[in-house]
Amino acid sequence: MIEPTSQWVSADIRVADQHREIAIDFAMALGGLAIVEKDDVLQVSYPLDNETQLILDELKTFIIDLDQAASISQDVVDRENWNKNWQAFFKPTEITEQLIILPEWEAPDQFPQTIKTRIRPAMAFGTGTHETTQLCLEILDDLIQGGERVLDVGTGSGILGITALLKGATEVDGLENDPFTEENIRDNLELNGIQSGFNIQISETPVLNPPYDIMVANIIRARLFPILPDYFASVRKGGRVIVSGLLQVEDQETRELLALSPWKVLKTFTKNEWIAYLCEVK
Repeated sequence: MIEPTSQWVSADIRVADQHREIAIDFAMALGGLAIVEKDDVLQVSYPLDNETQLILDELKTFIIDLDQAASISQDVVDRENWNKNWQAFFKPTEITEQLIILPEWEAPDQFPQTIKTRIRPAMAFGTGTHETTQLCLEILDDLIQGGERVLDVGTGSGILGITALLKGATEVDGLENDPFTEENIRDNLELNGIQSGFNIQISETPVLNPPYDIMVANIIRARLFPILPDYFASVRKGGRVIVSGLLQVEDQETRELLALSPWKVLKTFTKNEWIAYLCEVK
């Protein structure tokens, strides 16, 4: 397993709205391990090593070629300060009347919701602040009735799978290919008092244990589209599939991909420019 680095480079990208998605895709394809969208800035984090400057140079060249008016700056941040910075940004996020996402420093008994998913911010996706995470949580809050087996593809911080367990799911298989997420997943499981039921696989070729009752995949398009067909047969007939991490402008190509699957789109959910699909297995 790769040990998490103690220092990171934060690249702040300012780019026109119409170029944001391709900028995110390219930044992640270069090895970005987290993206925070703050106002008009995309803040991308890379582990600091001998290759980092070459990566940043390639990123800058791509961004400027994409948008002549764009800008990109960089700064070195240690893990401790990165996490402290989150405390100014990561606030309690109410998903529904009964579900709220809390940073670890908030006292759970101060909030009336029945389900309180606690998250330690770290170099991974999934703090509940991004629109697609909120959409997935909203759908899961309605779907989970108790006893379900859930497949969480691209689990990140574990936020979706952890919430499913807190809601009453029996078992979650959380899949990731990023070894930097494992420590954070285990921290979040402990924060939420979960000792069993969440099976972590950090692998490029995970071993599935179908059939699942519910699958959720909240992954940006560049990473989602190549792998999604690998999961077409993972969920039982009549089960539900949540697909997100996508922009509304990608709706047509997403529907074209979903048309190749055994999944029927039941409903779409949107928040700002983002979209999530709730599907039923035919």
